[in-house]
Amino acid sequence: MSRRLRDGGHFDRIFLWMAPVWVIGALTFLLPGREVSPETLTAIFLLSMTAIGVVVALVARDIAVFLLDAGLLFEGFFQQAARLVLPAFAFLTFYSLCIIMFGAFYTILDRFMVEPNFIIDGVRRDLTFPEGLYFSLVTFATVGYGDIHPVTGAVRLICGIEIVMGVLLLLFGFSAIIGHTAPRDRRDRDGPL
Repeated sequence: MSRRLRDGGHFDRIFLWMAPVWVIGALTFLLPGREVSPETLTAIFLLSMTAIGVVVALVARDIAVFLLDAGLLFEGFFQQAARLVLPAFAFLTFYSLCIIMFGAFYTILDRFMVEPNFIIDGVRRDLTFPEGLYFSLVTFATVGYGDIHPVTGAVRLICGIEIVMGVLLLLFGFSAIIGHTAPRDRRDRDGPL
């Protein structure tokens, strides 16, 4: 029944009742900033709530249809989101492991080299593990804030590999997650006939 009402052109009627309700509500919240006596403010508030009540009473059927449509949309959204939990968790797990791996590698590499490989806040010094994780996250996500940056060629090469890997992981990961939400045909589940 909701679909029939929506197909019948009642969607534009939503804005006919929402607009006055929003305007009345907004004006009600703007008044307390003015110098108005509490009695007048109470009367204005009661009058505005009465006006909203009258508008809602006149369009109760449209409101019910709108709420049903919104409920159906949310139900579909949450069903779709529930199918995304497992692939999104797998993607975030792999993403996190890559960041930790590169962060640890940067920290270990910096410890075993004679000279520090990074300039941190304008000072060339050894990288701590939390800074390595932060730098790895910023590099993997290709944000590159510039507060930590590599100065040796070997670390720059590793950063380049991490950037390419991060971009590819985002592309393939999001593609896999989005592909997981697509409805599967029976032939796809059973394999080739």
